[in-house]
Amino acid sequence: MFNARRHASGSVICALTALPLGLGAQAVEDSVTGRRRLQPLPAIGSSPETGLQLGATLLAVHEPPPSMRARPTALVASVLRSTRGQMRASAEGEHWTADNRWRWHGLLAWQRFPMPYHGIGDRTTSDSGMQYASRSMEVVFTAQRRVRGAWYATAGARWMQQRIRNGADVRTLVAAPQPLGTDGGTIVETTVGMQHDSRDGLFAPMSGGLTQLSVTTSAPGASFDYERLRVDTRRYIPLGRGQVLALHALLLGTSPGAPFDQLALAGGADILRGYARGRFREEWLMAGQLEYRSPIRKRVGAVVFTGLGAVGRDMPALRRALPLPTVGAGLRYQLDAVQRTAIRVDYGRGRSGASGLYIGFNQAF
Repeated sequence: MFNARRHASGSVICALTALPLGLGAQAVEDSVTGRRRLQPLPAIGSSPETGLQLGATLLAVHEPPPSMRARPTALVASVLRSTRGQMRASAEGEHWTADNRWRWHGLLAWQRFPMPYHGIGDRTTSDSGMQYASRSMEVVFTAQRRVRGAWYATAGARWMQQRIRNGADVRTLVAAPQPLGTDGGTIVETTVGMQHDSRDGLFAPMSGGLTQLSVTTSAPGASFDYERLRVDTRRYIPLGRGQVLALHALLLGTSPGAPFDQLALAGGADILRGYARGRFREEWLMAGQLEYRSPIRKRVGAVVFTGLGAVGRDMPALRRALPLPTVGAGLRYQLDAVQRTAIRVDYGRGRSGASGLYIGFNQAF
């Protein structure tokens, strides 16, 4: 619902089943306080790395009155369990003040996620994978301040304590060098950045764009010492009659010293759909995708998408890396016509027979 959060190895955290908006909801309309809604829902999700996920979600949304000129405040609490024995419990919320001057975002999550690990680089094979089982507690806080117009300054902090039970098995996969972080540890990060946000909506933009630049560094108390650069840009071009052409480009760079599960991870529910998240990982990732979105009938819409990415040890290595193409299609079912929230079901295919079915909440980007 927000900037979608994932577990440390990356999977969908929350996907709501396509129930009618009013079912089980308690909604209050007021011209002074705005529109408030509390909605318990069953939850379902899917991705190649998790399989089917089932659970429950509580969704609370407050749409402020028009006089505040603010985006909605929301809270999502969910508990999910996958068919592969993975579990996650989380609460995530964000609040916008009048005129969107400030945005406050927080996340508290606990998870137990056995995940496959195929090694580092773009030459790993699908039959080289081994399982590692991690347990972690994560806390994230982000503050965003509007500077001028659509420009915002951002700052945040992240703390995660992680234990990896099968670290010895992971170490046997790579003879030299052994990947960092196979015994778990503590992640402590601080992030600063800037962004330009001209989107006409948070959940399914139809015009405008979003460009983010952030730098993350390890903070005192961390088990690892590294930095991360993120450049993320998105553009939404209206084509008329509800049709939208959406473009997304992403560059991630991580310095040496990052644990194996905090490297740049290719694949997942949001970019390079068709590859399991973390199937390919390295210090650098460059990827782009294009998606055509169109309504079909009433609440139902469809998308087709394609993308291309690469992972490498540095920028020159990205130019020599094996390409990671992806192509796919999906359906959308709109839950709320005002906020344009929706259920999405996507199927993507990648290189060497890689494929994935994704069930999630809102658009991929």
